[in-house]
Amino acid sequence: SVETQTEALAYADPYLGDIIDTMAARGPLFCIICSDHGTAYGEDGLWGHRVNHAVVWNVPYAHFVVEQEKAR
Repeated sequence: SVETQTEALAYADPYLGDIIDTMAARGPLFCIICSDHGTAYGEDGLWGHRVNHAVVWNVPYAHFVVEQEKAR
């Protein structure tokens, strides 16, 4: 459901900064954040991810580089 998806993201979100900082401390970090598929939450009467709809084909994706912080 939208609610459980929102709860799962709210649980994980506070940890992402620490994870990225820890990994970046080892050197430059190339991050890819993505999903394997989208999910329909009632669009055009469809629910789930085993349906033929653009919201399922639209895969959330981001990429970025985190530079290693230099010691002061």
